[in-house]
Amino acid sequence: MTKNEAAARISKLRAEIEHHRHLYHTLDAPSLSDEAYDSLYHELVRLEEAYPEFASETSPTMRVGGDPLEKFVKVQHESRQWSFDDVFDLAELRAWDEKVRRFLEKETDEEQGTRNKEPRTIEYCCELKIDGLKTVLTYENGKFVRGATRGDGTIGEDVTRNLTTIRTIPLVLERALDITVVGEAWMPSSELERINAGRAASGEATFANVRNAAAGSIRQLDSKVTASRRLDSFVYDIDRITNDGLRMTDFPSGLTAGVPEVKPLLFGDKKQGMPATQIEELEYLKRLGFNVNPEYRLCRSIDEVDAYYREWSGKRHTLPYALDGIVIKVNGRLQQEALGYTAKSPRFGIAYKFPAEEATTVVEGIAVQVGRTGVLTPVAHLRSVRLAGSVVSRATLHNGDEIRRLGLRIGDTVVVRKAGDVIPEIMSVVDSLRTGQEREFVMPDMCPHCGSPVERRALDGKGELSVALYCTSPNCYAVERERIIHAVGRKGFDIEGLGEKIVGELMDEGLVSSLADVFELGKGDVVSLEGFGEKSAENLEEAIGKAKRVPFAKFLFALGIRHIGEESAHIIALRAMSGISNFQFPISNQIKNLSDVVAVFPTITKEEWLGIDGLGEKSAEALVEWFAASEHLAMLGKMLTAGVEIVVEEGAAPIGGVLEGKTFVLTGELGRFTRDEAKDMIRRKGGHVSGSVSAKTDYVVAGADPGSKLDKARALGAIVLDEEGFFKLLGS
Repeated sequence: MTKNEAAARISKLRAEIEHHRHLYHTLDAPSLSDEAYDSLYHELVRLEEAYPEFASETSPTMRVGGDPLEKFVKVQHESRQWSFDDVFDLAELRAWDEKVRRFLEKETDEEQGTRNKEPRTIEYCCELKIDGLKTVLTYENGKFVRGATRGDGTIGEDVTRNLTTIRTIPLVLERALDITVVGEAWMPSSELERINAGRAASGEATFANVRNAAAGSIRQLDSKVTASRRLDSFVYDIDRITNDGLRMTDFPSGLTAGVPEVKPLLFGDKKQGMPATQIEELEYLKRLGFNVNPEYRLCRSIDEVDAYYREWSGKRHTLPYALDGIVIKVNGRLQQEALGYTAKSPRFGIAYKFPAEEATTVVEGIAVQVGRTGVLTPVAHLRSVRLAGSVVSRATLHNGDEIRRLGLRIGDTVVVRKAGDVIPEIMSVVDSLRTGQEREFVMPDMCPHCGSPVERRALDGKGELSVALYCTSPNCYAVERERIIHAVGRKGFDIEGLGEKIVGELMDEGLVSSLADVFELGKGDVVSLEGFGEKSAENLEEAIGKAKRVPFAKFLFALGIRHIGEESAHIIALRAMSGISNFQFPISNQIKNLSDVVAVFPTITKEEWLGIDGLGEKSAEALVEWFAASEHLAMLGKMLTAGVEIVVEEGAAPIGGVLEGKTFVLTGELGRFTRDEAKDMIRRKGGHVSGSVSAKTDYVVAGADPGSKLDKARALGAIVLDEEGFFKLLGS
């Protein structure tokens, strides 16, 4: 990026961020997700760091919050309301910790005039970062007199009447103090669902998330509306105490061990008597009658902090409130005072954000891939961006119609989303960041690999044509390559050592032209290929020999039949080989080996396939079409000659059937077992596993970072289980 390009990008980012900041903080009408907004913000931070000559005091990176609305009385905050900086991974957290330690060492050296070689002891207080609306509560003589929003950090809005409707905000404290505290007003997820259902029924726009709903509820002129929405609140910080009255007896036993007394400390711009640690502060707030989130923890190392983060990353969707990370504060008040503030945030604290499922980046190019069914799929090549805990550089665009719907051009800034283990997809284009240099993209009319014409295929014999384009050649190299890669993968024949690169090399050398050829390979065929030696060639030969005995479900999946995914293959295998009494499939108990498949499957009609519970019309039509093709039967015959056998895995049939007829969806990262192991557990109890949540979903098993599937499950009323609940359901 040239200096001129950087200047133009910085200027556009500043204008775009300011626009969305106003929508978010002032109007409570965001048009961009929090995660996408954060991504734009951090891109601007990086550019300003790389090009300091373009620094500006009016940049959004120098501001906190937004301007107050005119419809509320403005409130001047007695202490500035800060916002913590963010980190997104353990490396960034460790870097912040080192910076804190260096700063404190420097302060000690300057004060003592000596070099302190001993490592400084630092403890951290970790708290959950609630996704709601920040509130500033003021009490005089122990009585609630004013509640305000953060606003721009200096001036907020008086929302006292609305905050009095939140039952967890005390109107009278346990002590007659003059005190100002800071907290978060939030809305339970169940309440958002109730409100949105009512708004949808009356034709009103629904709230996008709980934070938006909480903010919209507090910024109501009619406090009765606020009262009807059942908001809640947590308090986590003392801004000021004007009457010095704190005593050691104000704190629970043991919390102040080693602290001789509580002294007036310099905090913000005022001298105030404050608790000696953040933990004591939270305990003191509870004693005064405030609702304090109980899940805070004292951590004595960054490893303990990270363990807390990982614990709550996995459990966050089990809570009634929304989390977007944790907040980490130096526990000692004296150390907090020594660290102080930068121009925009405290040095003594940081927000450790959970992995974002949305981010912004730039589309640097679009390539067209040809899949195993011949379908042409456009794939966006992205400027690398961190998303859902990993760095991604590609996103699916599905088809040409999707590109037109998005109005996407090469060079556009886009919002990308990733949930679970699904490849990222582009959600929208931020067209206001266009420079005029973006280029349109048109899908090709010839296969990019073999040069054959492409076509839209008829759908279900109804005269409608597919949205997707297909290569018309039955011998397209790219199609066959993808078929073989799919077949030998972990969920199919699982041939170790036969990856994408090796498959391509085998095809280039003429050793393999179809899946059946793989099973005729021997050591001598591959030993002379690039990257192979005697041992690696022997290992591949052994892996191919082992793969010749394959479970029936994996065999069916490996064939790459359209609309027959992993779960459909398991359904067919179980019904065709187990002889379940209520199964109406006409060949039950007849399929014993590959010879039976070759002899029987081509005779099965669409109606007979539909007799299997769980198979739909598209799957049935695809099965009939695949087994009617002479080239497919010839391939199966060749595999049979090469010694391929289908087997029934021990315990593959349902045992007990306690989950018979129940549909499960797995989402997030599971800790006690792999996702494949969880699927096997469900199938062996007679249940089904689906890749998406629908009205037919009975249970959702949620691990760490489950994404949007969990929200959809709750909206549809599916039962959500954590790993422990899943085990109990299985009876394990």
